[in-house]
Amino acid sequence: MAFDPVRAGAPPGPTPPPSPSPSLEIRAGGQHRTLRPGEGLVVGRDESSDLQVLGPRVSREHLLIRSTPAGWQLVDRSRNGSFAAGRPFREITVTGPVTIRLGDAAEGPELHAATVPPRPAPVPGPVPGADRSATATVPAAQRSSAQGRLSAVHRLATTDLPPSGPAAAAPRVRIGRADDNDVVVGDLLVSRHHAELLRRPDGGWDIADLGSPNGTFVDGARVRRAPVGPASVVGIGHALFHLDVGQDGSVSLVEHVDTGDIGFRADGLVVREGGKVLLQGVGFSLGQRSLLAVVGPSGAGKSTLLRALTGFRPADEGVVTYADRDLYADYDELRQRIGLVPQDDILHPQLTVRRALAYAARLRFPTDVSAADRDRRIEEVIGELGLTGQADQRIDSLSGGQRKRTSVALELLTRPSLLFLDEPTSGLDPGLDKSVMHTLRGLADDGRTVVVVTHNVANLDVCDRLLLLAPGGTVAYFGPPQEALAYFGVTDFADLFLLLDRDKTVDWADRYRRSPQWARYVGAPASRRHQHLGPTAPAAAPRQQPVTTQFAVLARRYLAVVLADRQYTIFMAVLPLLLAVLTHALPGDTGLSQEAQFRGTPGNPNSLLLVFVVGAALMGSAAAIREIVKEREIYRRERAIGLSRGAYLASKLSVLVVVTGVQAVLLGLLGLLGRPGPDAPAVLGSGVLEIVVALVGVAVASMALGLAVSAAITNADRGMPLLVLLAMLQFILSSALLQIQDSPVLAQLSWLVPARWGFALGASTVAVPSGPGLPTPYRERDPLWDHDAATWVLDLGALVGLTVLFALVTAVLLRRIEPIRGRRRR
Repeated sequence: MAFDPVRAGAPPGPTPPPSPSPSLEIRAGGQHRTLRPGEGLVVGRDESSDLQVLGPRVSREHLLIRSTPAGWQLVDRSRNGSFAAGRPFREITVTGPVTIRLGDAAEGPELHAATVPPRPAPVPGPVPGADRSATATVPAAQRSSAQGRLSAVHRLATTDLPPSGPAAAAPRVRIGRADDNDVVVGDLLVSRHHAELLRRPDGGWDIADLGSPNGTFVDGARVRRAPVGPASVVGIGHALFHLDVGQDGSVSLVEHVDTGDIGFRADGLVVREGGKVLLQGVGFSLGQRSLLAVVGPSGAGKSTLLRALTGFRPADEGVVTYADRDLYADYDELRQRIGLVPQDDILHPQLTVRRALAYAARLRFPTDVSAADRDRRIEEVIGELGLTGQADQRIDSLSGGQRKRTSVALELLTRPSLLFLDEPTSGLDPGLDKSVMHTLRGLADDGRTVVVVTHNVANLDVCDRLLLLAPGGTVAYFGPPQEALAYFGVTDFADLFLLLDRDKTVDWADRYRRSPQWARYVGAPASRRHQHLGPTAPAAAPRQQPVTTQFAVLARRYLAVVLADRQYTIFMAVLPLLLAVLTHALPGDTGLSQEAQFRGTPGNPNSLLLVFVVGAALMGSAAAIREIVKEREIYRRERAIGLSRGAYLASKLSVLVVVTGVQAVLLGLLGLLGRPGPDAPAVLGSGVLEIVVALVGVAVASMALGLAVSAAITNADRGMPLLVLLAMLQFILSSALLQIQDSPVLAQLSWLVPARWGFALGASTVAVPSGPGLPTPYRERDPLWDHDAATWVLDLGALVGLTVLFALVTAVLLRRIEPIRGRRRR
């Protein structure tokens, strides 16, 4: 986060000669810096600050140190303040040694500043490749951009040779996060070796991506290799670059960093769905570091507007611009700068705050980001959101406001410049509502644009702007919250909402467009050259890691969630034990031996096998029937940032296969403990082993069926009634009670029931007679029960096929709950 003289208030133009003025020596957090006149420094908690100082009350950009004609100045830019001699200050001039505390007058981190005699500046010489020291030589007037704040100028080459000649210098300039790059970008979204700038034989330049997960963009389009010129904008993480050719023929790579201090605008947004207009002509403009509240009666289109502004459901007409760039057209690049906190928590409540953030960081950052870098960023976010005391606390034990702050922390990991929140204070008491809104105020002050959809109006005074939507999705008001009530002539927002609902003859949008407030706070619409022409194919988010890495992270997270839920873990462990005890409650001593039954031993192997199979089916379905529906919002959000559908589904299947498989093994072994097993195996050489395989097959196939049901339903409360229904269907269609192979309807329906094939697999091992209780094993025999290897393998293959089929159905159903985003046509 390099110092910006223009934004800091330094006069434009070349830096004055430094010799008459002293340098400034800075010491903080074990670091030492010496600034020469004309230079500057930003001190803050953010790792991209010029001088990073950590502390629970240190802001992202806490203190600005700048050189002025009057001397060195320290300017406080924080929420919690800076203190000299115990007293807060906004701006002081350094006349001698001074000690500053950041964020807290008594316990805040210390910063020591003192002037020192001037030192001569080094004379620059020829630099091969990129020169990262060139920042201070750039005139201040050139160090700002509509697309970000200038961070550095890297001299690349001179072009005094003719275009057809060989490259003059620096034929290859590597850009990335690692220190061994020619151009270092301190952004965790940037790979260690992200891209290369290559000199062509004709004197031009190409940018080539080095296989980075987040991609390299030229003018908003992701590229593998593309030519670049002075008019091209290259996007790498949060940084933007362009080539600059000087009058002397020198070539420089100019770097800009998006720090969030950038405007955001919407013009003429129209959203239609099913022939109904949900938004009509919505437009507004936000300045930097702004907090916008979107309110309105139910059904006014608040959530629809949020989806349109985030690009998850682009408007059918209109344009959204960020830093004068079309958000829809450049969405593949700009999506990395958008954070969205949905109304429902995107958290696993069984995990601790720090552990949940750790898994999120693994999924959101490239694989080459070290564990230390991830942990450092996690600690920064925890401190920024005031969660230090709750970092090792389970999320389900947090208060409502703390849970919301944790959801926000997930989004802040990647430093989004635009942060959107949908009803973050829903269900919170007035105190927590105030706390959350003040947290959002602080996030905006730290250098972000924050948009919050809310129905609570008690704390709107902390917002910079209020957007009021009228029924029909039109803008009834946009401006400071303090002016809204006077504009409508009411005394409170309850009367205002009643007015909007009651008086539907008034065209509120037209009334606002004719008002002075519209001219003052919205103004003329921007160019409509990027009109949206309707959605096309959904644009998939770029993956941050390979599918195998995502699978490993998701599987570990899911297993951690399962083990952290003690009640669930105990239930899953006890369930096979209870079912095994139930099997021992059945009368008789035949076990699964047909010969024992023929000898007259009391008991019925058919009944015991049926209890085994239905019990295994019940365990499989119970383990999975709520696993996807309870994570719908988590999946939607993670899918929007590049999660692989296949990795997510495979992680669920892998963990659940182990869980249900172990349950089935325990059920089979404990249920047959002390009882005769099958008389003769069909394939594997052990009848007991074949029964265990059959139970594992039924449990796994039923688990896959339960996952498909979980992906199909929208409410977790519907899972339990459906579990009972599935258990009854498996019991009836297993064919253990009814001979259904000749029924034209039930026979075909039973093919989709795991218990049908599981019972047949076990019956093939046991040599069960045709129907329960029949004394003759050769009469009306079901062909799927034949005691031979071919039938046994067929029955097992059917169970495997059902598992694959249900997994594919689940994958298709997952697409229905994914965020669908159409890409704008250019």
